[in-house]
Amino acid sequence: MMKRIAGLLLFVLAVTMVPAALSQMAPAPTVYTYVSQFQIPRANWAAYAEDTEKSFVPAVEKSLADGAILSWSTFEQVVHTPDGYTHGAAWSSTSIAGLMKVLDEVRKAGPRPGQIAATKHEDLLMQTSLYHAGSGTPAYVRVVCQMAKADKPGEYAAALKKYLVATFEEQVAKGAATYYGLDEQYVNTAPPSIRCLVINYPNAEGMDKWASAISATLGKMSAADRAEFYGSTVADSRRDIMARITHFGHK
Repeated sequence: MMKRIAGLLLFVLAVTMVPAALSQMAPAPTVYTYVSQFQIPRANWAAYAEDTEKSFVPAVEKSLADGAILSWSTFEQVVHTPDGYTHGAAWSSTSIAGLMKVLDEVRKAGPRPGQIAATKHEDLLMQTSLYHAGSGTPAYVRVVCQMAKADKPGEYAAALKKYLVATFEEQVAKGAATYYGLDEQYVNTAPPSIRCLVINYPNAEGMDKWASAISATLGKMSAADRAEFYGSTVADSRRDIMARITHFGHK
């Protein structure tokens, strides 16, 4: 199951693309995200990147201009694992129909050589209604996925709002981060209680500033507050990723 959580981590890139026009600190409106990710052998990385430029990028740019989607991105992992994914692409919309329009367009030409070389492939369909986008172009994304308590999955989101969202907002306002959001699966291909916190950064320095601010906030919490916060998730279920955003577009 831990491997499955690690795989889910990469869904987040699309949700990090929610444009400022839809930025929210409260649930509404829901944004849906489709993610297609691959494990590409290192010898084929250049070919995969070339295929992405020729096929995927023009298709999503057209759909963005048509209004079918809100945003899109491509990404590559910075921290690699033996069985993890290395590359992927994602796009977001306020409707499932918008997502499927892009998928149909991308699949018209069939799989590209760079994708055929993949040793593993996975698709995900996600949703989010708690997010806030600031300004700036994202360069990196950090994702923290863990399992909420299955009998009370809403407690994790409530704990984030109570203890950390104020710090999140402060860091977005300062420009250390360009986005944060809390995501869950729309199509459950893993335990439904999995929740992923997504943070976008304009540069690596932003990651340092964010980490320092969160550490300071956690350090000020009382023992009772820490027990409530950490008790909202399943112990030892956390898995992280760090990825570089290679292409990005939004309304």
